[in-house]
Order: sequence, then C-alpha cells, then structure tokens
Amino acid sequence: MTSERFGHYRFESLIGRGGMGEVFRAWDERRNRVVAVKRLPRQMAQDREFRARFQRESALAAKLREPHIIPIHDYGEIDGLLYIDMRLVEGTDLAKVLKTGAITPERAVDITSQVADALDAAHAEGLIHRDVKPSNILLVGPPERAAVRGFAYLADFGIAS
Repeated sequence: MTSERFGHYRFESLIGRGGMGEVFRAWDERRNRVVAVKRLPRQMAQDREFRARFQRESALAAKLREPHIIPIHDYGEIDGLLYIDMRLVEGTDLAKVLKTGAITPERAVDITSQVADALDAAHAEGLIHRDVKPSNILLVGPPERAAVRGFAYLADFGIAS
C-alpha cells in the first residue's frame, strides 16, 4: 500500500511495473473515482522527441471507443512526469491465466476475437499497438473465472506507433 500524492491523484497501490513505467490503483480527487494511472519514468519526459510522440499517441488512443480497449480518461504531465489516467480493470492478465493451466480452444478463440476487434479499431485510427502479448490482455474477474468466460481488454498502447 502507498498513499503517495500525484497531482489530484492519491495512489493506493502499485498494480504493475514495466519498462514503460509503473501503474497504480489511484483515487482521482477531481472526479471522485478509482482509476489506473500509468506514470512514466522521468527521463522519458525529458526527451523532447518522446514527449511529442507520447502526446500524439495518447491523443489518438484516447479517441478510441472500441469496448475492448481500456478507455483513457486523461493524459499529460504532472511535476515533470508523463502520465495516463485510464479505467481500472478489476481482473487479471492472460499471461497469469495461462500460467495456471490451459484454456479451452473455445475460450482462446473468444479472447482472440475480442483482441482482434480492439486491433481493428486501433488500426482504423492509424494506431498500431506493436506489443500485443498475453500480459497486455486483461481479463475481467479472478483467474479461475477469466479462464472460462468473460470480457477481454487490450491494454498498454505505451509503445504504439
């Protein structure tokens, strides 16, 4: 648990960490709701070329309205750090589900179809994900339920093109 403040967000806990930053479960004090906030490393904000790309790609990703893409509420910079505010998905990623055992062929087709819908919508807007992998596919619900049925989201357009 953490109680770090970041602008108008209060970080509650760290959800994940990767090469493109950290994702926190956070309370948005402006909108009175729980969200996921991805905060990028400071050195990325100091790179002018990266900052411009971040702004451009975040704006494109925020326009996407496909149900299988996690909605972006806001993006920008706070205290010299770039961030993205998005819907918090209560669930697990496909990589964790696959580690617990195999999923049925029917479920695999179901998940693939949902991710394909997300990719089609992104491509229609000129956005290419470039990092589709099981850990970037979020499944709603606990792993045992998510392995059998449910909604899938494509996440992390962080290195999109």
